[in-house]
Amino acid sequence: MPADSWIGNQCVIDHDHAAVVYAPRTFTNKPDLMQGGAFTAIVNLGTGQVTKLPFTASLAYFDPSCNPRTHTAAFTAFRDMNDPAATRTRVVTVNTAGKTLSEPTSKGEITSAVPVDDGAVGALGPHLIHLDRKGHVKDLLTAGGVPFDIHPVDDGKVAFVERDGSKRARARVWSKKGETTVVASGRLGDLDLARGGSSQVFLAGHPSGAVHTSGSGITRIDAPVDTDISSLGRLAVNPVLSQGLRAGVDRIKNAGKGFTKTEPEARGTEQAPGMLNAAPALTVTSTATSTGTKLDQTVPSTLPTAGNQLSPALASVPKARAAAGTVAGTHSPLTRATAANVSHDPTDPDRWCSVSRNDVNAQALQPTPNQVEWAVDMAIRGDLHASYLNQGGYRNQTGMGTIDPQGLFKAPTLTGPADARIPANVMLGIMAQESNLWQAESGSIPGQMGSPLAAVDGYYGHQIDPGSPDSYWNINWDKSDCGYGVGQVTDGMRLAGHEKPGETSLSPTLQKAVAIDYATNIAASLKILADKWNEVHTAGQTITVNNDDPAYVENWFTAVWNYNLGFNPPSDSSQHGGHWGLGWYNNPANPIYKNSWGHPFMDTDVDGTDANHDAAHPQDWPYEEKVMGWAAWSIDTGYSYATSGRQDWPNESGFSSAGFRPAWWNTTAVRSQVSPPLTAFCNSDNNCDPATPPNCGTEECYTQFWFNKPNTAWKTNCATECGHELIKYQTLIPEPGRGYRLKNGTPLCSGEPTGAHVVASVPNGTETWSDCGQAISSGSFQFTFYPSTTGLHYEAKADLHQVGGGFGGHFWYTHTRNESHLGGPGGLMDIDGTWTLGEQMDLAQVWVHVPDTGAQTTRAHYVVNGASGGPYSRYVNQNANSGKWVSLGAYKFTGTPSVSLSNYTPDGSADKDIAFGAVAFQPVTGTFVRRTLTAAAIFDPNQELNQNFPVSTEFDTPLRSMKSLYEWALGLAAGGHLWDNDDPSVRTEGLTSWNPCTDRVDENCTGRQTYDAANQWAEDIKAGGYTPNADGSAPSMSIPVWMGMSNLRPDPSLPASEAYKSDNSYKIKSDIVVTFVTDGSGKIIPGSEGANYTARVGNAHLPYFVTSIMKGIEADYGIPKPYIDYTTQDALEYGNVLTSHPYTDGDTPGQAFFPHFRDAHLNTDHTCVDVRAVGGGVHGYRAMVGNNYINDNVKAWVDKINSSPDTNYAVRKFAGDIYSMFFKNSGDWNNNMWGTMIGNAPPIWQDIAAAFCADGTVKPNHLQDDRDATPTNGIVYQSYMPDLYLYVDDRMTDNLGHPSNARIRGGDWRDFSNLPIPGESGNAYGSCDASGRGSGGNPWGVQPPVPLYGDGPGNRPTSVIHCDDSGTKFTDNLTP
Repeated sequence: MPADSWIGNQCVIDHDHAAVVYAPRTFTNKPDLMQGGAFTAIVNLGTGQVTKLPFTASLAYFDPSCNPRTHTAAFTAFRDMNDPAATRTRVVTVNTAGKTLSEPTSKGEITSAVPVDDGAVGALGPHLIHLDRKGHVKDLLTAGGVPFDIHPVDDGKVAFVERDGSKRARARVWSKKGETTVVASGRLGDLDLARGGSSQVFLAGHPSGAVHTSGSGITRIDAPVDTDISSLGRLAVNPVLSQGLRAGVDRIKNAGKGFTKTEPEARGTEQAPGMLNAAPALTVTSTATSTGTKLDQTVPSTLPTAGNQLSPALASVPKARAAAGTVAGTHSPLTRATAANVSHDPTDPDRWCSVSRNDVNAQALQPTPNQVEWAVDMAIRGDLHASYLNQGGYRNQTGMGTIDPQGLFKAPTLTGPADARIPANVMLGIMAQESNLWQAESGSIPGQMGSPLAAVDGYYGHQIDPGSPDSYWNINWDKSDCGYGVGQVTDGMRLAGHEKPGETSLSPTLQKAVAIDYATNIAASLKILADKWNEVHTAGQTITVNNDDPAYVENWFTAVWNYNLGFNPPSDSSQHGGHWGLGWYNNPANPIYKNSWGHPFMDTDVDGTDANHDAAHPQDWPYEEKVMGWAAWSIDTGYSYATSGRQDWPNESGFSSAGFRPAWWNTTAVRSQVSPPLTAFCNSDNNCDPATPPNCGTEECYTQFWFNKPNTAWKTNCATECGHELIKYQTLIPEPGRGYRLKNGTPLCSGEPTGAHVVASVPNGTETWSDCGQAISSGSFQFTFYPSTTGLHYEAKADLHQVGGGFGGHFWYTHTRNESHLGGPGGLMDIDGTWTLGEQMDLAQVWVHVPDTGAQTTRAHYVVNGASGGPYSRYVNQNANSGKWVSLGAYKFTGTPSVSLSNYTPDGSADKDIAFGAVAFQPVTGTFVRRTLTAAAIFDPNQELNQNFPVSTEFDTPLRSMKSLYEWALGLAAGGHLWDNDDPSVRTEGLTSWNPCTDRVDENCTGRQTYDAANQWAEDIKAGGYTPNADGSAPSMSIPVWMGMSNLRPDPSLPASEAYKSDNSYKIKSDIVVTFVTDGSGKIIPGSEGANYTARVGNAHLPYFVTSIMKGIEADYGIPKPYIDYTTQDALEYGNVLTSHPYTDGDTPGQAFFPHFRDAHLNTDHTCVDVRAVGGGVHGYRAMVGNNYINDNVKAWVDKINSSPDTNYAVRKFAGDIYSMFFKNSGDWNNNMWGTMIGNAPPIWQDIAAAFCADGTVKPNHLQDDRDATPTNGIVYQSYMPDLYLYVDDRMTDNLGHPSNARIRGGDWRDFSNLPIPGESGNAYGSCDASGRGSGGNPWGVQPPVPLYGDGPGNRPTSVIHCDDSGTKFTDNLTP
């Protein structure tokens, strides 16, 4: 989704979870999206897992709200606030798993709703209210003003802040007895209550007078308002704003007079879109809540994407609906149609808007800020004419020959003085808010070409369904508003035949000019704003401000209000109880706008440096106040250009990233009054009291608050108190130059591999409107898009963008997605691109060009087609190869050469750009070679499971020996000797010690299904015994088998490709494919080498006896089995996401840890290709136990069994032991030290270093020997567990690559299970080191689960080492 930036709010549910709402900044321009269109999610703060929720919410400052005591969050959405007949508030309460607990709907505008045990408390007008789970409202208190910052505190009390008049606020506490206590008072907007993930509530800001917090449940801290409290409640963190959103970072001196720039010259610009280079560090300032100590911490900045895009896509509809508890059988409206009617056209032939997105013949120039400001300065004076424009070039796309913007759209006439005109700074303020001063989409840097900026939601008619966020991508052409360019011009921009009521379409030629040419667009925008001024200056419906002189900035307040929301004219008043005027939604007194209360947008004079953060949460102000703020303080565009078009770089003379010169005032004090007091538009004229805003629940209610009075004045002498226009281009000059000398983004017009045949991303001969001229292509490029359920629309096109950069002056980019984000093969947001050479080739080296913007993914998956032995997968780290040609290797083509690329990546969450640039095929001569290697590790059914430590001391667990485990299991199933008692006479009764129940179930028998499941288990226990087969043969039954640990032993005669097809056939598996071309002398041709690596972790299994007996207990005793489904990040393969259903198949997918592959390297004498790889992961239980709710659910199940009068001792004993053995999580603070030992199992891993040589051999190539291996320098180093097998070219070998029919080594359970304490024996925790620790440790340095510094379940490393090079850490999965 194109967006100049994303905004949002968050609250902390507890120290492990946060609730968030987020949306593009432009959602604040549209009432329906602001009121209820933001996307929602729960974030696990420990693991980083994001659960996107199946509903939307508002962007109001109070949304979401959290209650750490109940571990819940509330999300609020308003519907149709500007339609009094339909105004409703919905409050959805969820738990930390994202499950919906309640979603009541009530009439009226309920604000600041926060969850409590039996519903929510919030504000409805001046009332503090309770909203129960059925939507019933109960008044708790009539406050002195609208309550906000509402927080439950101890003993059922509720703390809140209320308006005290229009300029003051006070904090109070309400008790269940109906009593209230004033805690503190202060200036409105300088007093608030905040909380983090603890039960504490903090008073922040600057109260005046005495503070009475004793006994209130509130703690006073010396921190500014809008402080974020940390998850544990120990720090109060000031807001932090990164570069590119700092429009008022340095105070503009002298009230804007003599303004030249926003920032000092030494400041850097925002990074170019699509670049993931090192970002500048941010300084986080915080206050220790217990001591008041001020702290400064430096942290890395979050890196931007092209346009700072994030994904609004739902995290898999089935998962999210399951989490939300919605009815089974519902489905997403974005389910793909079964018909194969794919589309290959990136444009939208069925659109209703005039100019299609993604049309290579309709590209817009991204103007520099200077060009936009020049055009506005010229247009307001009526001088934006052809003679001043640079004609030709990209403007030729219109077919006009000569473009004369104000010949096409005449300079408007304003109602008022004869010389009246629009102030330049007001027009620029609107454009800053509407488009960020962009004519093209956000991925295009000023100076580049791109698709015309057509807000995706408006172009496709995207609508928010509060119950299905993924439906946002549904196309509704009849809802298209068709806003284009810097001014988001909508009037006349629909295709003829699809006009809005009362609209007349512009001619196609004129529509194209508005879409691609910023100057024409500005001429049209000026006319629209003038119309909005004239509408509120028409006799009988005049709504004027101050002295109504259009020369002054403030006097445009109501016209700008009208520009955004529209006008309810007197002619329609009969439909609204006689009311008409400007709607309530944008009224500054509306309680959804917290910071409009005396805090002008971006005003550093009132708020000091805190105002620098305003641009990060624009949702706190109504539209017209944001425009006033931009007009007064400008916008930071992140780039600096001279009038010539030359891009200035940080630290160069003249660098300034200010978007334009703001207006000026006589004093800073009067500039701070650019926005009105609350009483200006909320007073007796419209039956409104700013201290107690509307409490509406009927159709007619809100209409009475529409504003329609003339002569509203908050400045009595505008000539001295109002803002004055400041024009940069005071003299009439030719159009400023197009952006050039770009630090990133300059098209590359030459430099392709010698003799290569290049296939471009556009048809041969396509104009790029860059220095590269027309595209030259030796083949064709084609996209594939997949249809929705109807088979008529292709939603993925909305996430595709073209940019005038890269090789040849054109490339495309989209965002990486996995199945959970509507991607994957044939998914609705899946985009596949294929480059096909227009001729045949025999041997050819394949190259791909990665542009220097719009390419962030580290896992671009290219597929080379038409080659012998293929297709071949090759992965490219686009981010690490910015602006380069990258070789995919050389291949022997037996068919038509082609290369495919999809936006699918296993970790794709729609946050990273992936680019489709140019591909080159370079002929070579020689012999093609393809080699494979597979390392597979299996848990043998004859594996010994005894410990090194004495049985009776360190380990008080059945896992201490095979005999203990045998006795434990048999005791639970059938009764027998107690496993933890040396006295053989001490015995226990098992599930089958009682007779099976017949007529009724009670404590004197065991339920029939429970009995039968236990009896089967007992037979398997006895058959397996507790001693491995002495001859090493594979038993059909053993402890590893009935515990669900083992795999089948592989048949040596089978190739690896057959033996390990199933994820149940191994514990870890590494696959490497290497290709190269040799010349006549037996040497490898440089650049022909290519390789691919896949690391997988197989399934673990919850033992069958666990799930079958749980099911039996449910059937026999009516005690529902606990909910244990869960979602695993990095399941089976890094980046993959799977939801597990253990009752269905027992599978608990292994969790892959961060892998690393060093790509193919040709040695110095060109005889061998070296590869290095490391990967692995952890047992599936570890990921399962990392979900605390599973512990809670199983523990609650045990409690129900223990409290049931019908269960016998054996049933209760089974339940408790199974909980401890498989599900127990003893807590995050101790990292599950006293929880399930199986869930704490250390990682298993494989470290591979091999050289594939031109003479047909394969050789080990490790940097250090492995002291535990024989031989000590084999091809694969591995953890102690489990058994290791190696295959070269699909046949079993030894660890030197020689043919073999046996495993390389057996699993070493004794050392693998050792306690991590000093001693002679090794252990599997801590960092590996082949020469020092052999098979000990692990490549991720995972520590044992001990308090504070250990690593418990849910740990997901983000870096890795190779065990033969422990001093080098990798933070990228793929390095050259």
